[in-house]
Amino acid sequence: MNDTLILQSGTRIEECQKKLVEFCDKDASYRGYDKKKVNQDNRLTNGDIQVANSMGARMSPLIIESIINRTTMVNSALESIPPGTGISDQHVPWSAIEQLFSATLGPQVGPARATKILHKKRSALIPILDKVVVSYCQAVCSHDLQDKNEASKMIVYVQVVKVDVDNNLSVIENAIQASALELTPLRAFDILLWAFSGQFTIIFSKPPLWQRQSPTQT
Repeated sequence: MNDTLILQSGTRIEECQKKLVEFCDKDASYRGYDKKKVNQDNRLTNGDIQVANSMGARMSPLIIESIINRTTMVNSALESIPPGTGISDQHVPWSAIEQLFSATLGPQVGPARATKILHKKRSALIPILDKVVVSYCQAVCSHDLQDKNEASKMIVYVQVVKVDVDNNLSVIENAIQASALELTPLRAFDILLWAFSGQFTIIFSKPPLWQRQSPTQT
């Protein structure tokens, strides 16, 4: 069984099943974020937003309140994206996703915080666009992003992620099934890219927290 993920950059991530298990066993975000149940409905609640703090969003009460004040727009955008919509679907509602991003973004809420919130509402569709993932997407995309607003740039990044997920879907699905983890293919790809592609070396001067906490390290 093929267990190697090949990125558009040419990077190969081997032993995907083993790596997913390793990450989810060592990193607290799997238990505090991925396994936390959030309704995939059309209503963003304070509790939904709080879950993102388990993923390192570090949002203060004032930031959370600012997002709550935008929930009318966020909820309206969610209504245009049926629960269960996936990034590998034949027809992805790009304009609705861009509207959702625009509604969620705000002061002190950039792509990373916005997508850590929104991933839980549409976990098969919205990737987590933190600095590592964005750095990768910028490196491989061919679009000129200079004149695009933040939400439009995020759409380009999601489209880059879609290509990689589509190209490696059977590998990702097999790794999830074999490991019995509660992950969507999109989230599994996000973990493999973030934790094992080497992209974090562009952003961080030391290993990510999950590696620094490894009991095998001194």
